[in-house]
Amino acid sequence: MATTRLTDREKLAHLYRRFGLGATPWELDEAEKLGYERALTRLLDWDKVEDPGEAVSPYEFCWRDKEDPDTGSWRFRSWWIYRMLTTTRPAKEKLTLFWHSHFAVGDDKVENGAMMLEYLQTLRRNAGAKFSVLLEAVAKDPAMMRYLDMQRSIRGRPNENFAREVMELFTLGIGHYTEEDVKEVSRALTGWGYIDTYWEMGGTPIERLKESIRDDRPFATFTYMPPMHDPGPKTILGKTAPWDGDGVLKMLAEHPTTAEHIATKLWTFYAYADPEPAVVARIASAFRKSGGDIRHTLFAIARAPEFWSEKCLRHLAKSPLDYTLGIARAQGLGKAVSELRKPDADVYQAVAQRILDECGALSWHMERQGLNLLVPPDVAGWKWGDAWITPAAMTMRYGYRGNWFWGEKGPGPSAVHMYE
Repeated sequence: MATTRLTDREKLAHLYRRFGLGATPWELDEAEKLGYERALTRLLDWDKVEDPGEAVSPYEFCWRDKEDPDTGSWRFRSWWIYRMLTTTRPAKEKLTLFWHSHFAVGDDKVENGAMMLEYLQTLRRNAGAKFSVLLEAVAKDPAMMRYLDMQRSIRGRPNENFAREVMELFTLGIGHYTEEDVKEVSRALTGWGYIDTYWEMGGTPIERLKESIRDDRPFATFTYMPPMHDPGPKTILGKTAPWDGDGVLKMLAEHPTTAEHIATKLWTFYAYADPEPAVVARIASAFRKSGGDIRHTLFAIARAPEFWSEKCLRHLAKSPLDYTLGIARAQGLGKAVSELRKPDADVYQAVAQRILDECGALSWHMERQGLNLLVPPDVAGWKWGDAWITPAAMTMRYGYRGNWFWGEKGPGPSAVHMYE
């Protein structure tokens, strides 16, 4: 597949649109000074990049003047949008979005904003880790357990919801397991549960929140109950052993078919749909040889010649988040909202109402285009690419872009603004 000749700045813009949150002028200016390879390394090795916004606590978005704190999920959705607006680590947040869709959990069922925050932080902490580490962390996350009814899975009465989805959606993919495998995996996962610390500790909302902050204690946490676990032998994917949850997850994470499934989904998210078998094989090989290292796999995608082909360039429909936040970041909204936070602010002080308003408005625009953070449509997550291009979404994009550039009237978004 022939690659397309690009200027250095065009090449960097493509990289930042796909792996970041749009390509702002100042990001491209800085990247040009570094050169492509150093800019790529800086983008994907985000832990080495200073990000002052990491000091902004999600708890600051909970406090209300003369009222009890609100730990509803919309508060933490606003915090995440604030982080994406202001971050100097855009690839971390973009990858977190991918995992939010891959390991879909929605507050429409969880109905617990505190748990949804813990889930979001689980994804953000482990986004670039080994896949086995991420899979275990997500599987033991209370919000995921509640979403797929794992807390109801006990010896003699295993629940099959998570067992099915962990193979079909999270690891192997459709067609690579049997119904008997589902039953046996569900037995292996019996005895797993969680403690809803925040709501069970008693006291007033303000006392619970202050105590959680003071003791640096999660709102909810995983727990294992040995008497509820089925220790008997189980045959899973043709292998018989006294499987437990940790063992099953490790086997699934390291399975060759999982590498192909994750490689296909990552390529579809960052490059284009329906990748060629040779591309999948190459990216899956990078995944396997690195022991499932996600960042190593992203480097392989960015360095693939197909990533620079005509088929890839400007042919991936922007998601509502890429479109909405891409414009907002490029217009300097991130800097504007960060300056609204008091220099001496701390975790016990509420953020300025203007910050909540701006982040809430961006959330509303994304939702109206079809992407409501922390509330995916179902356990399969969102459909990416051209699925975002609908009449209703285009109407919303027309209005949103018009608000930035033309007031209430003017030309709508052109094709170049719809695709990245």
